[in-house]
Amino acid sequence: MGNGLCVETSSSWTVFDWLDKVLGSVGSYAGLGKLRNDDDFTDRLSHHYTTMLLVIFTIVVSTKQYVGDAIQCWCPAQFTEAHVNYANQICWVSNTYHVPMENVIPTNPDQRRETMLTYYQWVPFILLFMGILFKLPRILWKALTFSSAISLDKVVSLIYALQMSPKVERDEKLAEVTDYIDTWLISSEQYREVCCFPLKQKVSKYSCFVCGRRYGNFFITSAIIVKFLYFTNAFLQYFALNAFLGDDFAAWGFEIITGLADENPDYMKLSPRFPRVTLCDFQIRQMNNVQRWTVQCVLPINLFNSKIFLFIWFWLVFLCISSLMTLCATFYATMFPARRVDFIRKYLTLRRVVPFRGEGERRLIRRFVMSYLRFDGFYVLRVAAHNATDILTAQVIENLYRKFKQRRVESKDLNGGEYV
Repeated sequence: MGNGLCVETSSSWTVFDWLDKVLGSVGSYAGLGKLRNDDDFTDRLSHHYTTMLLVIFTIVVSTKQYVGDAIQCWCPAQFTEAHVNYANQICWVSNTYHVPMENVIPTNPDQRRETMLTYYQWVPFILLFMGILFKLPRILWKALTFSSAISLDKVVSLIYALQMSPKVERDEKLAEVTDYIDTWLISSEQYREVCCFPLKQKVSKYSCFVCGRRYGNFFITSAIIVKFLYFTNAFLQYFALNAFLGDDFAAWGFEIITGLADENPDYMKLSPRFPRVTLCDFQIRQMNNVQRWTVQCVLPINLFNSKIFLFIWFWLVFLCISSLMTLCATFYATMFPARRVDFIRKYLTLRRVVPFRGEGERRLIRRFVMSYLRFDGFYVLRVAAHNATDILTAQVIENLYRKFKQRRVESKDLNGGEYV
């Protein structure tokens, strides 16, 4: 299906279909709702599928913390059952610290506090907060495009409906899509009574320094800003986890790879970031006598935390790379006029509107892209191409191109043989 990362499999399933099948029920329970087809695959990885994964991780960790036994401490034989329960509870809420088995336990309490583990009670809230941060760029995109005269989701949905329609109804629905886009493109022409209109119009054709709905570059400017925020969000979260978890979390994945390469299977078990065996200090007051106890505790929750955050480490690296690549690809494909012309020409060639070889109508195609589609119209068609089949996208582009040519002929007749 389409191109890019949206690939059709032999069973007619897309990557989106597979992810929705696996994660969709969790998304519906979490209130993430139905996907809107007004972005690309990488954006959805960030704001939809990553959020669903974080919700799943939150449920797993919360269940273990609040339903199962989050901590178990090995207490002295003289402790009663009440004492053992108290020790488990006090060690959970007051944190534990990690000292490797081969090391001597420090006698100075301040030295023990240096290795205190303070994060594991907050892991569910950390994961939920991360999910909210991944949703923020999406919320911004919806806010920016809320009052737009065209709905990208509606455009793609109409093109999807074309694919499912009977052949006798296809031409009618295709005309509906074309008229919808054409009406928007015509209605979004600039007001000529604004200050410095000729200069602003010329600048807006080649850059986004002059931005607005009437200049035909509002969508693309908003899209680039939002894609930059997706990359920035993943990049900052990668280092924010390092600051919160400590011990150079940013290099953790590389250490795991090195440990596996060195055939060291115990590395994960002995990880100082998510130790499974810790120590806990607490005091028991009996009348005027205060007794200090140190017990050894096991944190089963860290068995899950280590795997979850290891996955998150690699996932954030993947999101940083993919988001940056998508941002650069979008900028390269939309900011350079030659790339936009080649994109449209490819689909017109597919429909045999222009010859496969040669420069046929290249000047007219350039005018179609620069003056009629402009940045926003091109971006809408590019999003449609990433979410629909090439054949349907080519049909829509062909119809728009024929409307553009017809309007030029009419303009020539009305102006005494001169194009306007």
